[in-house]
Amino acid sequence: MVSVQFDSEDELLYRFDRKLRRKAVTSSRDALNGYQSGQCFYCFDDINIHDSGLRPDVDHFFAHKLKQMGFGQVVDGVWNLVLVCKDCNRGVNGKFEKIPTKSLLVRLNTRNEYLISSHHSLRETLIQQSGRSSSERRSFLENFYENAWKILLQTWEPESKGTPSF
Repeated sequence: MVSVQFDSEDELLYRFDRKLRRKAVTSSRDALNGYQSGQCFYCFDDINIHDSGLRPDVDHFFAHKLKQMGFGQVVDGVWNLVLVCKDCNRGVNGKFEKIPTKSLLVRLNTRNEYLISSHHSLRETLIQQSGRSSSERRSFLENFYENAWKILLQTWEPESKGTPSF
């Protein structure tokens, strides 16, 4: 089994080889793109990984800030990464260090389960990071949510800009 990690600065998924050299696996945008049908995970606005004007950001569903608050490397897991439009990630009413609402947490769980059931190349990594069964993975997300909320205390959800396709 390959352990895949995320580099937020370069937005790359990577692994270490036998000599402990870092090897890029793929751009995280490419790996995450298929499920979202060209739409922002949060607001359903158009995104396109090949168009610089519509190129999405890779966002940590649970804020990267939690990494320094005792949550550790698990925050960088593939289970926690989504493609989002620039408005949702860093716009005036962007998410920043808020926690997406529970309805968005359900969407994240649905996305992760879809990738696992479709035998996506990230399947084993998602299982390793969040649990062997769907009930374990759902519980993992719910527990993570409750613990993160105790620290960040603010939820967030944008207005929908497009018609949901996932």
